Amino acid sequence: MDVPFSSSGAMSRAHYALVRKVESTTPHATDQILLAEVHSIRNQLARSTLTLKQCKEYLVLLLYCAMTVNPGVHLDLEFALPYAINLAEAGQTIQNKRTGYLFCAEVMPLEHELQLMLVNSIRKDLESSEVSRICLALDTLIQSPSQDIVPAIQSRLHDLLSHYSPHVKRRTLLAFDTLSQLEPNILQDIVSKTGKRLKDPDPIVVGSALRLGNTLVNANVLPAEKYHIVVSELLNATWARRPRPSDSMLLNKILHAISQLTPSADDLKTIQEILEHYAPLGPPAYAIIHQCFRAAAASDTKDLMDVQTTAGISIVKEIRHLLTSNDTNGLYLFVTCLSSVDPTLWAGTSPDIPPVLEGWEVERVMQLLESDDKLIRKQTLRTLFHVDQAIVESYYARAIQGDLPSTSTQGSDDNLPRLLEILDVLCGDDGEAYAHQLKTVLKHAEGDGPVNRRPVLQEAVEEMLMRIHTADSTWRSTCIGVMFTSVIDAESELGPTLMVILAALFCEYVELSPISPAELLRGLSTRIASYSASVQDACLITMLRISAASDEIPQEAVAAVKELHAHSGRHIRRRCDHITTLAQSKEALKRILAGAQSSSLPDFVLSLEKYEADQQKAPSRSPSLAPRSPPLKPHTPEPLSSRASPAHAPSRLRYAAYEPPKPTQRLRRLSSSSSRHSEDGGSAPRRSYQDPMAMTVTAGDLTLAAQTSDLRSIPSMGLSPLPIVQILDEEPSMVPADLIALDSPFMSEPAPPSIAAAMSNMSIGELDFEATWDALKSGAARGWCESSIDTVLRKLQGLQRRLRVTERDRPPFEGDLKIVICADPPDPSNKTGLAAVRLKESDDDSCLWWLRSEDEQLRNIIKATLR
Repeated sequence: MDVPFSSSGAMSRAHYALVRKVESTTPHATDQILLAEVHSIRNQLARSTLTLKQCKEYLVLLLYCAMTVNPGVHLDLEFALPYAINLAEAGQTIQNKRTGYLFCAEVMPLEHELQLMLVNSIRKDLESSEVSRICLALDTLIQSPSQDIVPAIQSRLHDLLSHYSPHVKRRTLLAFDTLSQLEPNILQDIVSKTGKRLKDPDPIVVGSALRLGNTLVNANVLPAEKYHIVVSELLNATWARRPRPSDSMLLNKILHAISQLTPSADDLKTIQEILEHYAPLGPPAYAIIHQCFRAAAASDTKDLMDVQTTAGISIVKEIRHLLTSNDTNGLYLFVTCLSSVDPTLWAGTSPDIPPVLEGWEVERVMQLLESDDKLIRKQTLRTLFHVDQAIVESYYARAIQGDLPSTSTQGSDDNLPRLLEILDVLCGDDGEAYAHQLKTVLKHAEGDGPVNRRPVLQEAVEEMLMRIHTADSTWRSTCIGVMFTSVIDAESELGPTLMVILAALFCEYVELSPISPAELLRGLSTRIASYSASVQDACLITMLRISAASDEIPQEAVAAVKELHAHSGRHIRRRCDHITTLAQSKEALKRILAGAQSSSLPDFVLSLEKYEADQQKAPSRSPSLAPRSPPLKPHTPEPLSSRASPAHAPSRLRYAAYEPPKPTQRLRRLSSSSSRHSEDGGSAPRRSYQDPMAMTVTAGDLTLAAQTSDLRSIPSMGLSPLPIVQILDEEPSMVPADLIALDSPFMSEPAPPSIAAAMSNMSIGELDFEATWDALKSGAARGWCESSIDTVLRKLQGLQRRLRVTERDRPPFEGDLKIVICADPPDPSNKTGLAAVRLKESDDDSCLWWLRSEDEQLRNIIKATLR
């Protein structure tokens, strides 16, 4: 980077210096620099004097490191999530909040334990009166939606549909569209407001409403006929203003919405008028022309024919001038539009409709098959295939014989790309036919020389792998089945190009193979000696990958590898050694597979090389214990019980120890508003009361506290909205001292007695909550309650039913308070009067709840109680 800091756009001097250092070094040294930078930032974030500005700069640097590191190097950035959430919650500027939200969206998994903290921050920003904060929260929802957030914000989102700002309304519509993929029920109550937004004066709001309207139709929430009427009226109203091509974004979106439906005759008349108006306006109108043809292609062919007959014109005639254009985009638009409509309307295949194109124009279309542009050639093939399949088959026969003229820009290798293009169009959705024809094409392109002297056609390898990756599952499975079977067919000749393709596919799809891994290993072992060293390298790596999926390694494969080892160079011998040493160690292979960034062959090789390098650094370690990557995960604090015992760990006090304290009454840990069962099933003793305002903390404080102490490792402590006061446990037979651990970042007084402790007395023996929960699958509901768990328990107690409470730190659903509501006396065989409730606590005296009950009356009563 040769620009000064003032012109670089770097966030800070440290950012500028890091970028300069990375850009001036080798790739291997780059990884070491970035790993060291991540380690340094982790230490800097732990400082007590950290400011929000510094936190923002460090998070930006971490994102830069994650994007710049080379593939195969693992960076664990989860240690910075508490700081990102704190920045999003406590940041006073939009830039600070945006950085925090962006880091969480890029790094935090959907099921992460800190998701609830992020939900609270988003809720607060949505409740804000500042448009910028609302838009930022909505952008975060659209970018990283979560199913758990829906009950907490659904009512607020409904209100924001009527907000005065068009930017808020637009983002709210998009947020509903995104969240509906996770929770379709949220679409039930917004049909009327979506209709109002379709008539909004701001075009950007209408465009988003069209997208949400299409989602409503697909979800069967809005009738397609009703939506069609609204969109048709909107099309006529927008077209009446005759917008310029530069201002036609809304018209494009309306035409796209029409294409998702079945255009009526009136719609087609309007579309024909739009096409006639914009066709002569050149490149600025290309987008509208394309949308017009897409909408016309979605209509019934008879309706379109009737409209053309009535108007006395053809929609294809409106774009004939593009065929003689020197603009590549214009030519591609012409053949794309031609391919989208039924050939009977323009090709003269029907005796009732004369051809639209003249003879010289048809000849011009055929000349596009020799175009330098690959997309134009392929789209022209599709257009001719729709007219007559025999035209494309004849062209394919000429290509196989090498009779096609070569273009000046592609030289002698021009024939293979054309063959692959024709093959793709001819076979279409038939993956089996594609695999059979591919063998013929590759054999023709490679020639008839010895297998070990034939070239590997890199372009064919890339094209085939891309075709496999982008295909649907049906096409992929049939194509892979044919190709994998050819490996074990002794009479099938596999050239080097096809073998490299198979090697890559084996690594990615061996689990989907119709042939057993052992048979694949036998087939590869019989062929590997006939290839050149480069192909043998790929085959050996593939055999190692297949060995991970095989229960046993065939003796034929072992013998073939040993034979190859005896007659090969140093590199191939090293690959053979990999198979003989690692194929027998399933743990080592699992570790290599886990270290690969993806299932592709290159990523597997990178992971293998990294594993080998780790083994050289630590030769005494067994394969299964080799380190996967530099230790970047944050340090996990010891459990409190291990800190308490001097036999396990020394005291962390900096000064000389005090004299042993005299026996005093035992202090209990500060718990959440819902306490847990004691060991003998009794309730917890009462605690002294404290002013609740003294214990109010923010979501950011809680996340920082969560990083300092691993709360999950404490078996008697659940997730709490209040800071945890850690104490040193003593042996059960001893009276402990009233010591407060110095590691806790917060200090607080004991909490008032909890309702959960009192409710524990009502439990009548242990209940299998998981079995009850699974038995009530048919009647489920969930939502967000603005009351604390204490208040919810009091309300449920008022139902005059038997409650059975299960601790939050006990399975299943650890972190949730589990409650079974049943009749008194309980009857396990009868589901009437039976309900199961889960409560997840928030930090602002509210909670997320899940409910299951097959008793509709009881379910409605509990839902009304929780709302």
